[in-house]
Amino acid sequence: MSKPNDHLQHPLRLALAPPPDALERLFRVFGDELIPLEQLRARYFRNMNAETFKVAIGTERIPLPVTTVVTSNKRQQYVHLRHLAAYIEERAWLADEELARRLSPQAGGKPE
Repeated sequence: MSKPNDHLQHPLRLALAPPPDALERLFRVFGDELIPLEQLRARYFRNMNAETFKVAIGTERIPLPVTTVVTSNKRQQYVHLRHLAAYIEERAWLADEELARRLSPQAGGKPE
């Protein structure tokens, strides 16, 4: 038996909401909301071979959810544009935090 709100879309669990312009730029790069894994790997994870990337995607190493549009054994796998944009924003935020930590006087950085 279905629940009354089963038809509602589940909220995304993104740490940081991607800015709209990031979504637009990524859409211009990939041309679709769903990005095939191989295109994603070639663009942003080219230091990983296809097999390593396939194992890492969707894990703590690369925490991006993988989606499909059909249920079959040979289905194409994708990452949604919004997830990629949020992941990029999160990585940029973490890099900013790390730089601030390293440059803080308590961490031995030089004050300006």
